[in-house]
Amino acid sequence: MTKDENEIKFSYEESIVDSDSDVEGKWPIFRAATDMKDPQFSLGMTFASKQQLREAVQNYAFNNGKEIKTLKNDKERMIVKCTQEGCPWRIGLKKVLGSLSWRILNMTDEHEGCSWVWENSMVKFSVVAKRWSTELQDHPDWMMRKFKDKVCSQEGFYVSNSQAYRAIWKAKKLRQGKVEDAFKKIWSYKEETSRTNPKTTCPVKLSDLSDESGGMLLTAISIDGNDSIFPLAYAIVEGEKKESWTWFLELLKTDLEITKSVEDEYCFISDKQKGLIPAFESELPGVENRFCVRHLHANMKVAGFQGKALKDCLWACARETTLNAFNVDLSKFRGLDEDAYQWLGEKSPTEWSRSHFSTHSHCDMLVNNICESWNGSIRDARDKPIIECLEILRKMLMGKFFEKKQKAAERKSLICPAIVRKLKKIEKEAAKYLATQWDFFKFEVGHLYGDQQEVDLEKGCSY
Repeated sequence: MTKDENEIKFSYEESIVDSDSDVEGKWPIFRAATDMKDPQFSLGMTFASKQQLREAVQNYAFNNGKEIKTLKNDKERMIVKCTQEGCPWRIGLKKVLGSLSWRILNMTDEHEGCSWVWENSMVKFSVVAKRWSTELQDHPDWMMRKFKDKVCSQEGFYVSNSQAYRAIWKAKKLRQGKVEDAFKKIWSYKEETSRTNPKTTCPVKLSDLSDESGGMLLTAISIDGNDSIFPLAYAIVEGEKKESWTWFLELLKTDLEITKSVEDEYCFISDKQKGLIPAFESELPGVENRFCVRHLHANMKVAGFQGKALKDCLWACARETTLNAFNVDLSKFRGLDEDAYQWLGEKSPTEWSRSHFSTHSHCDMLVNNICESWNGSIRDARDKPIIECLEILRKMLMGKFFEKKQKAAERKSLICPAIVRKLKKIEKEAAKYLATQWDFFKFEVGHLYGDQQEVDLEKGCSY
């Protein structure tokens, strides 16, 4: 290659590169937030720094299956070119006077005779780690072979075993660094949250427990007057342990002002997570604890008792509201499978059947689907560093609460819309059972002579 082939003519240098004062209005600006994923270059395009420029060229090369090398790189100029023989693609850039910015002066944005480069010398383990950092955070259990296969198939370039292994190691170090930085800021975040949200409880407690898994999100979800999800509290703890649940329930009890005299008015439904029941026994022994029927059925299947008939009978038992009806359905359940009946007998019906529920809490819910809905809505937040996770949750809740407040202000009825719809449905069903005067007479006579006696209503006497 001759000297001329390594040079780009900067004949328009004075007209294109003068100072950074005219960048915004005169030349196209490379916006990293939107352009970096799929860079497209144009004459005069200005980059904030050389590092930004290098990353853009790198992403362009990987996205298009090209191998690009740097022909010239000093404090003032930079030239990049496609490595494939005969290809004219190249870009020449120069640093903007009095600025850290770099601008494209000359370019040939065209590839000729180029094939996709599978073994690309631009592929470094640090580059792979950065490009796949999010996926590696979402899948910390990925082993080298699985990760390598995914990179090769999705990126379209070859990654060696060593590069894949080192990329995983690098991504873990980056993730660990982000996590550590976030935890260092937790006290400042607590103070700012308390200052801007004075009615919000935001405690931070140092844990003396060690759990390598860590990062468990505990939540307490309720329903509002319109039968909608209403998050009460959430906390990030080291794991599902009795100590963590005890700390969480202690704070919840204080915020909701649950005293001994009103404990029986509260009902908690869960899937009996590890350590939760012992925590209830110590902090809220008087509340009603129920077991989600959906989780009960899942446990029944794990125990080996499967089939639609058993499932339907279990749900029938759960939905019954009287003891007699419950016993009838339970007998049917026993007739289907004696072993399943014995297994179910170890679970108290006060935890899962309406026929045995206490009437103090005025709640007939059988499942904790509201918690599942909540968990689905916070999926994006759960894999983020602690500060970012808490901020996503806070902003989401602020938006939801404000939206509900606005809708409530627009309503004229004292009863919420969802409840009105329920009442209309109940009213329609109840209309089928309107009593006649003859029905009232039969009731009065039956009550007068007792339920055990037969009454001749035509003669008005008993026998």
